[in-house]
Amino acid sequence: MQSSSKHLLSSINDRLDVAKIESGKVELNVEPVVCQGLVQEVAAALRPSAEGKQLRLEISLPPEEITVQTDRRALHQILINLANNALKFTEEGSVRIDLRQHRDGGRMLTEISVIDTGIGIRPEDEINLFQAFSRIGKGARRRAEGTGLGLHLSQKMADLLGGRITIQSEPGKGSRFTLVLPENNVLCPPVS
Repeated sequence: MQSSSKHLLSSINDRLDVAKIESGKVELNVEPVVCQGLVQEVAAALRPSAEGKQLRLEISLPPEEITVQTDRRALHQILINLANNALKFTEEGSVRIDLRQHRDGGRMLTEISVIDTGIGIRPEDEINLFQAFSRIGKGARRRAEGTGLGLHLSQKMADLLGGRITIQSEPGKGSRFTLVLPENNVLCPPVS
């Protein structure tokens, strides 16, 4: 019963968040966010799920502090969604969250990747990944709980933050979802 009620609450919250974003009624609270602390917080929240499946949940953080100007709640939700999906579709091995920052041309990019050793995604399924209520594939993919809104919502939030989510995957070997945030590029939607 507790699991069902958590799933229902998550589904309702996801639908409300999507509706707010699509209606332009999202207010971002832009502030300096230390990425290392946020990644550690996400890992701590999901560690019991990983241990329950006997998976290793690892983090790879650079020694120098990486701070971005962003909405902390939105960034946290994106990372929780990506890491939770990785845990959901990984039966053995590990899920790792990597943080790095680098220059691309003249701008600084912050990248947070969630890498798993899970079932992977076929190239023909990648096109539908970020669609609302999309649940791809058969078998293990269909058995996993979910609303089909997590990746859709995450991509919408990444857009609001001026970033994007990329994917690299190989069926049977795992996936890498990367949130890419350009320096000082948060887009604030108009408040209605």
